[in-house]
Amino acid sequence: MKKLVIGAAAAAAVTIALAATGHAQDTQPHGYMIANYTIKDQAGYNKYMEEAGPLAPKFGGKIIVFNLNATAVEGEPKKVMAIAEFPSVAAAQRFYNSPEYTAARKFRVASTEGSVVITEGFVPPKQ
Repeated sequence: MKKLVIGAAAAAAVTIALAATGHAQDTQPHGYMIANYTIKDQAGYNKYMEEAGPLAPKFGGKIIVFNLNATAVEGEPKKVMAIAEFPSVAAAQRFYNSPEYTAARKFRVASTEGSVVITEGFVPPKQ
């Protein structure tokens, strides 16, 4: 019973947080592109940032997390943590596969080591 109460409290907290940001009214989950990497070549990475920096808004995206020196509390993640939010997973995939980002991405791939994932976010159940 204790786990059920804690789980319900956590779900309620997420629902309240989403409502505060306006996400509770969304009918489809937002898409997120999450990147975690270490920079190996600063000049190449600077070129990536120059090319990729202005692209996300063209696909309805916005950068919601960008930290060049994220602090690990578990495991061994890389130093850079970046999260871009899009209206949907499809929009995130359109961004990632666009000719513009594909051209910029080659600089990141060549200058960093790490991972990038695209995932959908949480949409609370309707009450």
